Amino acid sequence: MLHILKNILVVSTIIFTLAGCSEPSPGFTNSEVSLSEIKDFHIVEMVYEDRLLIGSTYYSINKDTKLKKSDRSDLHINEIQQGDLVYFEAHDQIMLSFPGQGGAIEVVLQNDEESKKVSDNIRHFIENQKTGDILSISIVKLSQDSIKLQFYEWEIHGKKFEAVIDRLTNEFIVTEIPNEEALEQERISRAMAEAHPEGSTSGHITEIYKDGFRVNMSDYTFAKDVQFTNDSGRTISKDDFKIGSFVSVDYDVLKHEKMIGEGVLSKLVLLNKEDIQVVQSWIKSVVNGNEFKEAAIIMSYKDLDGSYVIRVADLLDNTYDTFELKYDAKSGTHATSRNVHKK
Repeated sequence: MLHILKNILVVSTIIFTLAGCSEPSPGFTNSEVSLSEIKDFHIVEMVYEDRLLIGSTYYSINKDTKLKKSDRSDLHINEIQQGDLVYFEAHDQIMLSFPGQGGAIEVVLQNDEESKKVSDNIRHFIENQKTGDILSISIVKLSQDSIKLQFYEWEIHGKKFEAVIDRLTNEFIVTEIPNEEALEQERISRAMAEAHPEGSTSGHITEIYKDGFRVNMSDYTFAKDVQFTNDSGRTISKDDFKIGSFVSVDYDVLKHEKMIGEGVLSKLVLLNKEDIQVVQSWIKSVVNGNEFKEAAIIMSYKDLDGSYVIRVADLLDNTYDTFELKYDAKSGTHATSRNVHKK
């Protein structure tokens, strides 16, 4: 859990391009599909209220999303299960939190007999695997006798695994394999650290100390020549920073030997253009309220529907579960959902 908490990225926006589809949609079929075709469909890893987790992204389903089965019959989101095979098309814009956040344009559930058999095998694996929370599941090899999957633990640049499933018995073997992407990222990070020993991040202030701040999951003490500015470059004072303020942090040292990291802060920038007053007040009420014993923000982002979302860890909750709070500025209220950690 420590690694999960410390590796969450700051929210950014990327452009994600999905190939368009011709008419009729590739997701539809009037007959049985081949195993090679099944291999190219996407796996539903989780169904969460009105969202589907596919790959490493939650895709929201709304009234404009086209839902169909591959035989062209109607489909409701309540009929979609973990492990199902789908063809889907998504909007271009993806909010890259972790997992990412996007919107689905079209989802076609593969309900031919062969696809359903493969889905049953994969669903049994997901429900019974002991690796923990996983995502980005893909089929790399498929035959009448077996399925070979690759997937990742629920962590940015985390471990990568391969599973071979016996389709007749549903027995499976899981082995860890090299995560080439993580190794490359580690190489890049080392090179950057050698060139620039300092680093930077951003987040919300949740604790104010005499000689430092807590920003998201790290406690920072002040360097001797610490600078306080706003995003216009004007020098400000420590007192201008409040609980809930959204800030950018430049640090000289940051260690993650404990759940809460420890760093030395050299420059703190108050991001006025992104620091929404009602959100700041709401975060202050969450941190100082009774909902959590000791709330620490893991990450934050603005959802597609305009609401503001924070993911919270209760540092005194020994279940290691995390919590997602979605704030509606119009009503001034928020809803909380619990993300259960699998040990």
